[in-house]
Amino acid sequence: MTEIETFIPLPGNKEDNWPSFNRYRVSYLVYLLIYPIPWLIHGAPTLPAALFSAGATGVFLLLYFAPYRNDRYYGLPEIIFTALIGFATAWTQGDWLVFNIYATAMCACFRQMRQAVLTIVCLQIALFAFVWLQDKSMLHASIGAFFSIITYIGTWMQWKLGLQNLQLRKAQHEIRTLAATAERERIARDVHDLLGHSLTVISVKAELANRLFETHPDRAQRELQDITQIARTSLKEVREAVTGMNGASLQHELERARKALEAASISLTIHHAERLEDHPQSSVLAMALREAVTNVIRHSGARHCTISFDCDAAGQPCAIRIEDDGAQQSGRSPAPPQEGNGLRGMRTRLAAAGGSLMLSHTSSGLRLTASITP
Repeated sequence: MTEIETFIPLPGNKEDNWPSFNRYRVSYLVYLLIYPIPWLIHGAPTLPAALFSAGATGVFLLLYFAPYRNDRYYGLPEIIFTALIGFATAWTQGDWLVFNIYATAMCACFRQMRQAVLTIVCLQIALFAFVWLQDKSMLHASIGAFFSIITYIGTWMQWKLGLQNLQLRKAQHEIRTLAATAERERIARDVHDLLGHSLTVISVKAELANRLFETHPDRAQRELQDITQIARTSLKEVREAVTGMNGASLQHELERARKALEAASISLTIHHAERLEDHPQSSVLAMALREAVTNVIRHSGARHCTISFDCDAAGQPCAIRIEDDGAQQSGRSPAPPQEGNGLRGMRTRLAAAGGSLMLSHTSSGLRLTASITP
């Protein structure tokens, strides 16, 4: 037996929409139409038999719909009382075996298959024992037992299908939730990288403009114009990141890095950029370059920065290295690199594209290597 055959995971609260999940059980009430068939064939019942049958049917309906009111499933008490209702109505000359069919079908709700089979066997043994003691037709009882087992199998299969559909809906809901979470994380990474870099450049240029305002007003004016342009570009990029359309250009980011480092009075050396061409995966390295340059400006205290590219024969970039001389400028041994939100976001973005991020110390400062498989 498979796992679902030996143990059926049932939903157990209102969040699972149990009454809606089991609405097909209402259709099984059509079996009650079997009960009066003997009266139609052999003649109308006596008034006490008709009244007793009506009362027994009312009690059965209360048992049948009790789980709907209490948001639970059929248990052994409902099954036993349903079978007893059948035995109690045997004297009315109605087709009382219909209640054995209902009692057997209720066993489909048991969590363990072994418990369900054992209960079904006990129900059929009790049925044949009652028929033997009452000297009734064994053939009739055999037909009733046969239809009881057939009804149980159909109910169990329908119940199993309903459970699988419910689990599928839950899985789809979880997938949507995970997708929404991943999208929020993507937006957070992009916004962090975009605004972190832009605000850093704006801050550096604003300080530079303030120093140049009295001595070189023309240059200060140009720096203010650059700040305005950077702010507009950043707003546009944030909107594109939120809508998922951000595709940074590596060449564009390289030019922005040059200007940002120049504004921060950090000299720049670029290696192997002459054959550099933009490819779809270049946007991932471009975002890594942006975050790395932002960290150099903010945290390194460097005066020189080196950016090197590794490209394949077609000019497609596969790795980028950013080195600074912050430790040499400060005269202190480099401290172990601390990864903040920016570096963690960069690592996640590279990993999603099949790449990796490495941080290592050099004699003069820190080296960051972002690589990606072409």
